[in-house]
Amino acid sequence: MSFPLSEEQEKKLRALNTAFLAENAKINLSAFRTEEQSWFGNIMDSIAAMDLPFFSSIPRPLPPKEEGELRDEYYKKKPVPGNTLFFAREMRKNPTEAEEALWILLRNDQLGVRFRRQAPFGGFIFDFFCPSLKFAIEVDGEIHRQSEKADQERDTYFLEEFHIHTLRFSNDEVLSAPNRVMTEIKNYIQKHSPPPLEEGLGVEETKKIIDVGTGGGFPLLPLAILLPETTCTGLDSTQKKISAVERIAEEMSLTNVHCLAARAEELGHDPAHREQYDIVLSRAVAEIPTLLEFCAPFVKVGGYVVFWKSVTIDKELQDSLMARAEFSCQLTLQHRYTLGETWGDRQLIVFQKRAPLAKKYPREVGVPKKKPLL
Repeated sequence: MSFPLSEEQEKKLRALNTAFLAENAKINLSAFRTEEQSWFGNIMDSIAAMDLPFFSSIPRPLPPKEEGELRDEYYKKKPVPGNTLFFAREMRKNPTEAEEALWILLRNDQLGVRFRRQAPFGGFIFDFFCPSLKFAIEVDGEIHRQSEKADQERDTYFLEEFHIHTLRFSNDEVLSAPNRVMTEIKNYIQKHSPPPLEEGLGVEETKKIIDVGTGGGFPLLPLAILLPETTCTGLDSTQKKISAVERIAEEMSLTNVHCLAARAEELGHDPAHREQYDIVLSRAVAEIPTLLEFCAPFVKVGGYVVFWKSVTIDKELQDSLMARAEFSCQLTLQHRYTLGETWGDRQLIVFQKRAPLAKKYPREVGVPKKKPLL
């Protein structure tokens, strides 16, 4: 994981761990019963989600019209030859492994701004280009080691003539250290994005997250600490677990946490919760086909569903193809991370909802588990 904890954040998370262990001793919320086990198995595992692009507090992108006008201004200055357009299209069809890996993390406005891949500019082609910020990203293979001076001259030319800033990464950096690469990209975006609009002038509303099957409050409570401006709702069918989470949240003074004791199959039809959340989370609850039916009803169109999973789930992903299609949830990211030492590697599976859910879903209580869509 690459998300850096401040001293104050770690202090709060340590206090959360202590409060959780006290409740765990009373009603057996988790198998992790020592401070170290709970710290890695619950706290650190939960905050792995902070590495996902859409958790970054990045200002909203420019409206599509403005971005288009800016792009058109560039192209008026630098007409694009026909052969360059042809090569750009061919390069999109045949990206390198590193380019494909980075595109998965940049596409669909995940960082709050629009990127275009293999974007032609005059007689040149940027690997990735963000018109609204005049920002290019180049992914360099071995051949660029022999042309560093030419690359530097090209970058200087675009900066001086068109105010386009370029970040360069090697193939190895993208493939072996994607989190570090994304951190550098996100830092640049945050530094150069225009400030958000003032209240009453179209400022984006508070993000809403729901943790389906929250159990002892993970990932709900750690993320509520790290995302204090976000409304975090915990859902579980067991009242004693919800009561314990409420006590922990009260002890930690987490005013952005709300808890519900209900079945996902029933609450998913409630207009107050159906398609009302920006992000839906679920950790260690069920297999993906069942989880999608539990979670898809809550997420808005365009929102994200995140599952905590092991790294050996190829069959589970294959079995989820019908459910993904039925619930309009497209797999957009598999984020692998390590907890270190004996904990090993894990991954977050991210889906984006593309269309409203059919009214018949979720099905009646118990049916999604007994008869998953396979």
